[in-house]
Amino acid sequence: MSSPITPDPHQDQESPDSENRLEHRTFHSSETLSDVIMGGKSKMGGGVSGGSQLSARRLPVLITLDGGRVGERFVLSKKRSILGRDFQADVLVSDGEVSRRHAAIEWVNFDDKVAIPDCLLLDIKSTNGTFVNNRVLQGSRTLNDGDQIRLGKTLLGYYVKDERVLELDRELLDMALRDELTGVYKRRYFINELHREFDRSRRYRRPFGLLLLDIDHFKNVNDELGHLRGDEALKTVADVIRSTLREGDICGRYGGEEFVILLPETDRGGAVIAAERIRQALEATSFKLGTETPRRITASIGIAAQDGTYQDKMDVIEAADTALYSAKRLGRNRCEVAVGADSSTDPTDDPALA
Repeated sequence: MSSPITPDPHQDQESPDSENRLEHRTFHSSETLSDVIMGGKSKMGGGVSGGSQLSARRLPVLITLDGGRVGERFVLSKKRSILGRDFQADVLVSDGEVSRRHAAIEWVNFDDKVAIPDCLLLDIKSTNGTFVNNRVLQGSRTLNDGDQIRLGKTLLGYYVKDERVLELDRELLDMALRDELTGVYKRRYFINELHREFDRSRRYRRPFGLLLLDIDHFKNVNDELGHLRGDEALKTVADVIRSTLREGDICGRYGGEEFVILLPETDRGGAVIAAERIRQALEATSFKLGTETPRRITASIGIAAQDGTYQDKMDVIEAADTALYSAKRLGRNRCEVAVGADSSTDPTDDPALA
């Protein structure tokens, strides 16, 4: 049985970091994420307006305005940041017209914690050139707040933001994208990430796995113990799932007691192993739900892997859903692979799962 594929730094890949991603929404230099989410200027604790801003460091930020993921934010935190298609670029731009190492931003006064950032943009001999405010970049130029940088089909806005405003933005972003009860990602965000991963998989011929998990007999928990205890069980299940995942794997809440997991850079065998790890971890967990005797809760998991088989992201979900219902029909507390996949090898034969 093969194990999850280790990402190859020489392959075109997209960053697994999802902390600074935002669903389709454009920022403007005068607004923060708090303005976007709250529908106006933030009023949380008086905000960070007025003189208090002067004591906080200001940081350069790039925000995707067009192409790629609109609203995706990159906080520049290094003296020199590379922009390009390369997996190791500081600002990863997944655009076929962008060079692997396309451009760089040099923070000239990086060591000055008080001054407004003085940043230079340089083209690194890119194939298609770098443009600032619709003019081709010759050599280098100083960036000003609100400048627009075009690399290939991707348009980035350059802004200078207060460090504390960025922290507030980060907190509000988390609130906007995560399920309030379980802390995993909301369904809409997950579907967007699946769409992104599906496109990347087809473009670069890289595999990924998808798991659809349903808690067995969850209705009995709600009926016997009440919905508050049911919520406790859901939170515990989410915590157990996340404890088994790698950095870069994405877990979302798909429906009431259903969770969905995206496994980038993972082939079919690796997806089966990941599913078994989750199933076994849940089976071994004691759920203390206000009863003297801890309750045992299990889950059924459907597995699908994209290796060029599926033509649409929803086909992958449908395949995992069909496999999930097979697992439930065959007795629950088990993992099943989508029809057509080679499931002749028992995942429990892997020593890592013993």
